[in-house]
Amino acid sequence: MNIFNPNNKKHIQILREELRRAQRLIESYNEAEIWNAMSDTEKSQALMSADDDMGPDFADEFTDTPWLKIPDVITNRIDLRAYAKPEKEKLSRQDFMSKDRDMRGMSYQSKENDAYKRFIEAYLKKQNIQIDYSQARPLYKALNQLNKDQVRDLFFKAHDFRASMSKFVPPTPEEEADSVKNMANIINQDRIDNPGFSRD
Repeated sequence: MNIFNPNNKKHIQILREELRRAQRLIESYNEAEIWNAMSDTEKSQALMSADDDMGPDFADEFTDTPWLKIPDVITNRIDLRAYAKPEKEKLSRQDFMSKDRDMRGMSYQSKENDAYKRFIEAYLKKQNIQIDYSQARPLYKALNQLNKDQVRDLFFKAHDFRASMSKFVPPTPEEEADSVKNMANIINQDRIDNPGFSRD
């Protein structure tokens, strides 16, 4: 029966080696989870980053390969941390329903108001969230990448933006005519005050 002896240097060495192997195994399975969550485009980019000389054919060869089955000579040269997705937010039923309601509301309003839609897109862009308009419900899916607090924050900001836009009243034809007349008077007065100045 082998009993670990903390005073035995050989036992210490074996323990350290086992801990290193366990750590590497954990890292490998973490990388495998990241790899499974990546899109084919992200996988291709990661594979290409392993070697600049490797072409698209090389990337295509391993895109569908499970991470743990890709040769170590390749995986050891790829850092998947940049592709790690944030941990899925755990929400109570009430918070989930609230977030879902806000996202649906913003998605609907974006269909009705183009300026409102551009405001939402600009907010998402600041959060480095891309909207894939080739898929169904693209804006809803992009909004779902925000946490519930961000969704609520955006909901109120977008509401205020839409309200400020609704307060804008376009000028009447009479007001536009007055504006043109006033500008003409300003230009004529400027010609009198500065006769040597060329306006061509």
